[in-house]
Amino acid sequence: MTNPTRNPAIVLVEDEPDILIILHRIMRDLTGGYDIVTVNSAQDALDVLTDRSCPLLITDHNMPGMTGTELTQKVKTDYPETRVIIITAYATPEVERTARSAGVDYFLTKPFSLDRLEQIIKEVLGRA
Repeated sequence: MTNPTRNPAIVLVEDEPDILIILHRIMRDLTGGYDIVTVNSAQDALDVLTDRSCPLLITDHNMPGMTGTELTQKVKTDYPETRVIIITAYATPEVERTARSAGVDYFLTKPFSLDRLEQIIKEVLGRA
């Protein structure tokens, strides 16, 4: 059950701390009015979603325990209003196809353009 008294959250899921810090800095500059919640596992992301409204989740694909595709599938089943962006350095046609069939909204391959990420975030948050 989400807590209506808390600001909506944008959840960043990344198991590499340096990348998580960079994503947080980018998001902080783009997303006024949203709390930016950083976690280093898919399970931690799911725990956040049980307590927070979350219009956007950005996740790495290759993580221990659960891939970004598996996380996307769970999020889309339980929180269909949450938009999901998967970011990966290990993109293959099969990984992208599997992610799309799981319901991912956007699939970005590292390295990606910060302008493209900004454009997607603005679209998702209705600020285009």
